[in-house]
Amino acid sequence: MEIKQSTYDEMLREITLFKEQLRQQESQTQTLIEKDDIYKLIWNHSLAGIYILQKGRFQIINPIALSFTGYNSGELVGEKSVRLIHPDDRERVKKYVIAMLSGELTDPYEFRIITKQGKISWVMESVMSTIFKGEPAIVGTAMDITLRKIIGEKWQESERLYRAIFENTGTATIIMEEDMTISLLNSEFEKMTGYKKEEWEGKRKWPEYVAPHDVARMKRYHVQRRKDPAAAPRNYEHDLIDGKGRIRHMALTVGMIPGTKKSIASFMDITEWKEAEQKLKKRESELKAKSQSLQEVNTTLRVLLNERERDQKELADKIYSNIHSFVLPYTHKLRKSQLDSKAKSYVDIIESNLTDIISPFSYKISSKYRNLSHKEIQIANFIKEGKTSKEIADLLNMSKSAVDISRFRLRNKLGLNKAKVNLRSHLDTLS
Repeated sequence: MEIKQSTYDEMLREITLFKEQLRQQESQTQTLIEKDDIYKLIWNHSLAGIYILQKGRFQIINPIALSFTGYNSGELVGEKSVRLIHPDDRERVKKYVIAMLSGELTDPYEFRIITKQGKISWVMESVMSTIFKGEPAIVGTAMDITLRKIIGEKWQESERLYRAIFENTGTATIIMEEDMTISLLNSEFEKMTGYKKEEWEGKRKWPEYVAPHDVARMKRYHVQRRKDPAAAPRNYEHDLIDGKGRIRHMALTVGMIPGTKKSIASFMDITEWKEAEQKLKKRESELKAKSQSLQEVNTTLRVLLNERERDQKELADKIYSNIHSFVLPYTHKLRKSQLDSKAKSYVDIIESNLTDIISPFSYKISSKYRNLSHKEIQIANFIKEGKTSKEIADLLNMSKSAVDISRFRLRNKLGLNKAKVNLRSHLDTLS
């Protein structure tokens, strides 16, 4: 049987078409196999938990999602997802899911779950609509953020503690950035300077409050401290211009915050101390000037006193010389003249009194014992000369008993009543 050429050509075309269709089917099958492998890889090794829900129940759930919960696949598949959500978060999660599926919410949301072990964990979830086995479904992806939450809470607690200490330290304190901007200041700094947080934090730099004559020095310290904390002094003084334009003297302590380029500084207002110091220095200067003046006055007084002592000595020498030269010779002559005994006694008294006046002993004993009367000094002088009580009584026109009483008083005033010391011998030591 002879086949027409046209029929043969048609058969070839059909065979070629069939081969092409077969090749395409093989390619599609290979693509499906490759896609399946990729899906399995993503499903089993994704960092996020993946699961599919239908009518609120788990249909499939990957290993990562299971690890969040502590359950295995058999314990969760077919169960309602709401059983994992913390009771206090269920209504909120329901609202988030509806908002995300409707397109009103795009950012993932956070909530708590209760694991099989009864522990509370935090997850961050995102959901979207899909078709699973020909039915509407929800595919969810979630990440376990429990550790991040714990770290965040610890950080917030640390931040609260830090701010509490920073605010309540009782010392004016600021934190400075590398570019000299004040990033934080406490209420004590506000009170001390009159500056407000909202005016300075993150907006202004510390050189703006420093007196011009201190700015260059402090900027140099600021740079040195960030290269080598030991290169700049930790404690020093500077002048600050407060909110009212007044100069305040400050004692400053500065240190670097480890691991950062920030520094922290605390202030003590020493204005009153500085003013008191200046007043003290001025007072010391005045006192020094007065002391110098007093020294000059003292020098002048010493000169005058020396001159007075010389004058007194000259006067005493003149009196002594005049009495010896012009008085005593005549009393001696009177004693040798024809005088009765009473007149001679008067002459003796005159001589004795004159002798007392010029006697160094009388001067010394009256200077040392100012409680002695003139009569007691006369009697002491006679005793020192060896005269008896009777002789002294005759010379002074006194009774002997009166002289004895005076002798007793002398011993008492000289501190000899309880001592076995001869009165005349003691008087000799005084001369």
